Amino acid sequence: MIWLFRSIFVMAIYTGMIIYTGLRLFVFIKHFQPLLSKRFFWPFYLFFSYSFFFFAIFRLDRVRFIRLVIMYLPVFFLYLFAFIFLFDMISLVLYLWKRKKNKKEQFKVGIALILTLVIMVYSSFHARDIKTAHYSLGFNNLSAENLRIVLVSDLHIGPTVGKTWVGRIVDCINAASPDMVCIAGDIFDSGTEGMADPESIASELRRINAPLGIFACPGNHDADRRTRSIDKIDRFLSEAGITFLADETVPIQRTAGLPPIFVTGRRDVRPIGMQSGRLSAQELKNRNAGEISPFMILLDHQPIELPDAAEAGFDLILCGHTHKGQVFPGMIFTYFIFKKAGGTHYGHWQKGNTRAIITSGAGVWGPPLRLASNSEIAVIDIKKQ
Repeated sequence: MIWLFRSIFVMAIYTGMIIYTGLRLFVFIKHFQPLLSKRFFWPFYLFFSYSFFFFAIFRLDRVRFIRLVIMYLPVFFLYLFAFIFLFDMISLVLYLWKRKKNKKEQFKVGIALILTLVIMVYSSFHARDIKTAHYSLGFNNLSAENLRIVLVSDLHIGPTVGKTWVGRIVDCINAASPDMVCIAGDIFDSGTEGMADPESIASELRRINAPLGIFACPGNHDADRRTRSIDKIDRFLSEAGITFLADETVPIQRTAGLPPIFVTGRRDVRPIGMQSGRLSAQELKNRNAGEISPFMILLDHQPIELPDAAEAGFDLILCGHTHKGQVFPGMIFTYFIFKKAGGTHYGHWQKGNTRAIITSGAGVWGPPLRLASNSEIAVIDIKKQ
């Protein structure tokens, strides 16, 4: 029931923002169109404000153009409200100071509209620009050879992220010349059914060049919308040359005579629509306990159990999920949520001998926008310390 109360709370806040913004917009438009009536303005305004809700109910979001429009609108209204409210507060302070009202106060809404549109356009282009984050880590129990891993997460392949976007991600991966590629979940937006051209997506993924292999774990979005199963995803990724690990471990023998590296992929802690449990970090580690303690990499989509994985003895944990908030001020919330869980929402984390890297993801969820966060791949150079 907690999710229901949270949803009601969020909708109440959003409704307050919409009403406040609507009142200011009506005055602004009426200044240029005096014949505008409230009976005409409010039905259209509220329809567009809540279109994401109505279209989701009737599943009209399957139409790509409609989906894009309705995903942009909530963010548009969020920033428009923020600018209008900010300007109103500045005007209030100036009025209390000078006791003089600005006669052209309604033009603040026009400035807010322009700034909002500028931010939307910038965020849209910025989301499609794949960056590269670099990390260098040293471990005592690594073999003498260095290892380069590319971590990618949260592609959210589907109606928004298609062949072109995936192609840019693959180009960035190959430019880094990795030994191994790890995909930390949310490969798809809602299973494989959201892809417009599955074969072209698989063809792009097959272009990834990683001599030691490509390994992936499921994320909370990686389930078929109807069956709530990950079987189709497993088959699709296998055909694309990617090893899909759901509470499974595989050894990687890079050089004969040296201890292998183990890669473990966990099931997601909160898969959407699925009730399947997952093994604990300790149970996963115990599966491979032997006379020689190998170097172990854990792929875990959500970084909310980092301390448990460190306690179990994993050497390197690779995560995604947070998107680093994706759009401002989302990173403020993700920072405190994952800090409270004992980890972090982005970058490097360490406890004892265990290191973790959390990436902001290479794709987007919801609106194809990023502000104060990057679409990225993470290049991790591992050396013997």
